Amino acid sequence: MSLNRKDISDSFVTFCLKLREVSVPAVVIKGDDVWLNCTYDLEKETLYSIKWHKNNVEFYRYIPADHPPGQKYELEGIHIDLTRSNEGNIYMPTTDVNSEGIYRCEVSSEAPIFRTVRGEREMRIYVNPSTKPQILGTKPHYGIGETVNLTCKSAPSRPAAFLKWLINGVEVAPRSNKLYRPQPVEFPAGLFTSTLVLTFPATHEHFYDGKMTVQCEAIISQAHTLRSEEITITNSTRASAATAGDIDSMKDGPKISGGKNEYQVGETVDVNCTASKSQPPAELHWYINDKEVRSDYLLPRPPIVYPGGEESTVLGLRFEVKSRHFQKSEMRLRCTATLSEVKKMTSEPLEVEIAQQQRSDLHVDQVNAESVQSRSTKCIVSIQVIHCLLLILILWSSL
Repeated sequence: MSLNRKDISDSFVTFCLKLREVSVPAVVIKGDDVWLNCTYDLEKETLYSIKWHKNNVEFYRYIPADHPPGQKYELEGIHIDLTRSNEGNIYMPTTDVNSEGIYRCEVSSEAPIFRTVRGEREMRIYVNPSTKPQILGTKPHYGIGETVNLTCKSAPSRPAAFLKWLINGVEVAPRSNKLYRPQPVEFPAGLFTSTLVLTFPATHEHFYDGKMTVQCEAIISQAHTLRSEEITITNSTRASAATAGDIDSMKDGPKISGGKNEYQVGETVDVNCTASKSQPPAELHWYINDKEVRSDYLLPRPPIVYPGGEESTVLGLRFEVKSRHFQKSEMRLRCTATLSEVKKMTSEPLEVEIAQQQRSDLHVDQVNAESVQSRSTKCIVSIQVIHCLLLILILWSSL
């Protein structure tokens, strides 16, 4: 029995190496241990190698035919315990700021197929501030019209904290002319310190019962990005698209829907990207040939809202196909979803009072006014008494 070309093609699609999942923790606190897991299905093929890369630099490989089969290569930020690592699963007992990057797992099969499937994930290293933000330049008392000049400084963190000021519980607008925001200062250890200066003249409106409360808040956004499968569109033959293994490895990423596999110049691409449900909702970005698209290509869609309050962000992409969109007869579309977890640290409340001298002046003025009023009243009473006595004398003398 002979097999035609279609039979051979179908057999390879059905029984071929597949990458099921690449698992890399997206958000890691510096010093934590991590597992990097690469799950695959050989089907009827034979494993040749498993390789791990960080930012396109190989740091680990597993080749069953080698002795030992698992080998590591020195790379900054990579700390592998080979005694606990096995095949495509790597254990790192610790991490540092240099551990941050794009991790890629590649699985290859033996001859005669020599098929390779790959998937990647991003790891970001975070360091939370060890203390609350500090307020500098304080005074216990401020007079009306006096300039309040305060500086908020965050403890070292990664990434740099975003600072904001609150006066009597009300946030100062980020673009207010009261604020000056210098660039964060980076330390050799990869940490950053943020500074935000607040300057304004004190007015009566700032004081409630003679007191004004000022606070500074530091916000750390722990964001990580999930990538969709990459869709390859051609202008001649049917799209190659992403391999089944690559799609499986992106199962928790955003999904691309709509459109078709082949477009000609002048036709319109109209597709949607939908993020997995989350709270807060994900931020979506579209890319054509690894370049972020222009804003006029984007069509914001209503989000999908779930009963528990979670949302799936939806972002449309619509544009007319130009010849420049094709590179070697191919155009690649990709969507990413960025998820953020916000952590806040607020300074101790700073309470300042209106200057005592001003309070005394106001008090003295009030006393003086009462004194003047009292003397005036006494004067009027005295004149009235004199008039009465004179009237009595006149009446007495007439008798």
